[in-house]
Amino acid sequence: RGLGDVYKRQVLASISAMAMNIFLPSLPSMADHFNTSTATLGLTVGIYLAASAVIGIFVGPISDLYGRRPVILTSLVVFIVSSIWCIYAPTVFWLLAARVFQACGAVTIVLSRAVIRDTTEANLAGSKIGYVTMGMALVPMVAPGIGGFIDAYLSWEYNFWALTLAGLITFVLVYFDLGETALDRSSSI
Repeated sequence: RGLGDVYKRQVLASISAMAMNIFLPSLPSMADHFNTSTATLGLTVGIYLAASAVIGIFVGPISDLYGRRPVILTSLVVFIVSSIWCIYAPTVFWLLAARVFQACGAVTIVLSRAVIRDTTEANLAGSKIGYVTMGMALVPMVAPGIGGFIDAYLSWEYNFWALTLAGLITFVLVYFDLGETALDRSSSI
């Protein structure tokens, strides 16, 4: 079955964690670019987390109603567009707004677990969720190192280009290798 169930879910869950902190080593460069403080740019993390929490409440019922696949694909398009928006944001306000949309696009962290629930027997779901969580826990440890390397040799914008590329790759993987998993929508909201 293509990449295998667990690896597809790890990719879906990890993109959100990567977006949360890959750019952190670039905060001083970004502060210079936006003529603001690193403390102000630190809001990009808090806003991202808050938006993720709020959208996470709604994405489950929305995907129950419309299906996992269309919601995942739509959210990845939002993620890709908002990652590019971060690069071209003219002010820190627009960067913060782009981060809100980027968090809304990174709802795949929630939906990866829903896909496991849809496709796995209850006695095996915990194990698969454990593997997904393991992969998701690794990304926040590695992403800042990658982001620091990118910032040192390129510039802060390339961290968001890396997120754009990750979003595109994830979109292609989902498009070609993940069918609809919420087949019984009659009992949903």
